[in-house]
Amino acid sequence: MCNNTTALPNTQSTLTALSPLDGRYHSQLTALANLFSEFGFFRYRVQVEVEYLIFLSQKQCIPSLSSEQKQQLREVSAKFSLEDAASIKQLEHQTKHDVKAVELFLRQQLTQRQLPGGQYLHLALTSEDVNSLAYSLMIQAAREEILLPELKKLLEQLADFATQQAETSMLARTHGQAAVPTTVGKEFANVAVRLMKELRELEHIQIEAKLTGAVGNFNAHVVTFPDHDWQALSREFVESFGLTAELFTTQILPAESYSRLFASLQRVNSILIDLNQDIWRYISDGYFSQKAEAGQVGSSTMPQKVNPIEFENSEGNLGLANSLLGFFIQKLPVSRLQRDLSDSTVKRSIGSAFGYCLLGYASLRKGAAKLSVNTKELGRELNQHWEVLAEALQVVLRLHGDAQGYEKLKTFSQGKRLTQHDVEEFIDSLPASQEVKATLHNLQPTTYLGLASELTHQAVKDVTNYLQGES
Repeated sequence: MCNNTTALPNTQSTLTALSPLDGRYHSQLTALANLFSEFGFFRYRVQVEVEYLIFLSQKQCIPSLSSEQKQQLREVSAKFSLEDAASIKQLEHQTKHDVKAVELFLRQQLTQRQLPGGQYLHLALTSEDVNSLAYSLMIQAAREEILLPELKKLLEQLADFATQQAETSMLARTHGQAAVPTTVGKEFANVAVRLMKELRELEHIQIEAKLTGAVGNFNAHVVTFPDHDWQALSREFVESFGLTAELFTTQILPAESYSRLFASLQRVNSILIDLNQDIWRYISDGYFSQKAEAGQVGSSTMPQKVNPIEFENSEGNLGLANSLLGFFIQKLPVSRLQRDLSDSTVKRSIGSAFGYCLLGYASLRKGAAKLSVNTKELGRELNQHWEVLAEALQVVLRLHGDAQGYEKLKTFSQGKRLTQHDVEEFIDSLPASQEVKATLHNLQPTTYLGLASELTHQAVKDVTNYLQGES
């Protein structure tokens, strides 16, 4: 694998960049830029061509290479530089074909190093064999080295917050209306479990690639190397990169494995958009407060404001990501006959979709780290809504033989805001036993929480086991 940790130098002013990913947010996305930039794409294609040449020599399709020669070849991709990428770009200006330019660059490199095998570079390959492997490697690296680690940090953060707030009671709202109580921790645990389930799916999606020739039939491979099993060799070569070989292709790789990964990311992002919107509302309602950063300005005219900007940024960027991911899912599986080039320009924006994902995850993590819970406000609001006990009152009454329990509570509570006094007076008026009345008098909005705490701790345990690789 190529080394993806070295950040690309900023070769243009971020102030003149067309895309905010390369401008305003450039410093946050250098790892992704190292993968999905033109530089990164060239580097991965160089790696594929080098490994294919070595593979041919190992399978005795071409003269063998010594260990030292293989090492020198691999140094071309391992030490691939911006200057190398610029050289390929110059060759592309001449050839008007980027993969051919990579091949010519490698021939020059072999000549300069006095290495054999230049005439065998790209032998029997089509450009999409190289591009397929390169894109799949880029996507694989982005998932495993950047997106999943960031998402797991966010998942751990959500689980920690859920644990801290497992007992903090809060008014729930269904249809925007006051509903039975929950806890802050349980609501974050719900999100953590949803996210955990999707991350399990995301990390196990097999990413496919192809080495099948010009229209998928190994035509050139068979005529060039008729004594070799190219189905087996194709599998072996593709799987050597940690990818899954797809043998049934046209000139291009079927896009379904990419689509599965993009759809999983869409679901992750939708879960987090949901969370962003809920946190925004909780901040608006005074449930949560935000710690202001030193020097932070919330408004150019209203100095008191601390805006939920991180959650708004996260929501917006995840929405942009999902729009691109959705288009990829729609577009990439469709290609006229054995191949058209409309997918080529689209795939160059995969890195942009991942960039918007990463911005969304990072903003959410940053915002969540600045949250504090206003327990006094939560308690005050619960004590203003004793009508939320109507559920408990009616089920207890029905359990003890009052067939009209629900109807009585509906008449008493529907559309009303009730006080503690209202509820206690109603209980005293019921034709029920003193034992039942005592049970009802013991109910309070702040403690009518069911299994919220237990469920929260179980969810956190499940998430912790997952993060530790135990599930």
